[in-house]
Amino acid sequence: MDIIAILQKKISLLDSGGHSAGLKATLSHIEIAFRHLMRGQKDEDQTAFTDAVYRTNQAFEGGIKEAYRVLTKKNPENVRPYEIELHFSKSVTFRQRVLDQFTNYRKEWRNPSTHDYKLDFNESEAFLAIVSVTAFSCLLLDEIARQLAYDREVVAVQEIAGKVRQEVNVSNGDLLTRTVEALKVYFLRRTYEHIKSGTAAQWLGSVSGFLAAIIPDVAITIDAPLGRESLHITADLLIECGNERVIVEIKNRLNILTYKHLLNQVEQLMLSSGISDGVIFFLPTMLESEKIYEAENVILDGNGRLRTISPVAI
Repeated sequence: MDIIAILQKKISLLDSGGHSAGLKATLSHIEIAFRHLMRGQKDEDQTAFTDAVYRTNQAFEGGIKEAYRVLTKKNPENVRPYEIELHFSKSVTFRQRVLDQFTNYRKEWRNPSTHDYKLDFNESEAFLAIVSVTAFSCLLLDEIARQLAYDREVVAVQEIAGKVRQEVNVSNGDLLTRTVEALKVYFLRRTYEHIKSGTAAQWLGSVSGFLAAIIPDVAITIDAPLGRESLHITADLLIECGNERVIVEIKNRLNILTYKHLLNQVEQLMLSSGISDGVIFFLPTMLESEKIYEAENVILDGNGRLRTISPVAI
């Protein structure tokens, strides 16, 4: 698997903006680090491996600067790297898996090489540094893509939000009903071509941004931890309003053969969290006409409701 190619693709799919030049520079540092690694292997030049690590450090700092720009809406140019790192370490901006990679790179590579000018790195360490910073950058790009999609959706929907709230039932009824009705509007505003060109992170940001604009009185948590004992049990979206809570799982493909397994999977999410209402939302990747198919399952021994929105009958 070529993780540098994966990073290149993620950057190419982003909306352009003030972050674009910095992210391209981040990618360039990683590519140069890889060339240093290859040079060290070819010429048996041990200094090339240290050069590679210093390049990955520049990639790391460049990536978190651009993430800071997008996620905080602040210019990072006059903010010290240490302050940016401190911000991300203490805030809840990063999701857990991104924070884990962030912490690992700072501890294993960035901090030792920054504070010890006599330090040298060998081939294995250079290789691990490149893999670590590239993996972190890929996760970081997902965070950036999600936020950009969220922001774009909120702006795009502002003009129609009031009209939508008047025409559909997003102001009355229980939270499950309001959420489903808003998702149906989102569904009908999309085309197959638009969905096909997006990534999972962009869909997640787009859907959450739409819901935030259409039903602004709810709280929306992305990748919400649900397990009482594990942070890795998460829902794509957790919608909350007062004492009501709804889980939303977003899928880009509908496979009839695995649909039953998906129902069981979401039911387990609801069971582990104590949340009795859920939605499986299939994006309109198979949409041939402006028609929505809905299904409702009574689960959790009759105490839970699971609604499905899909482009084909299930």
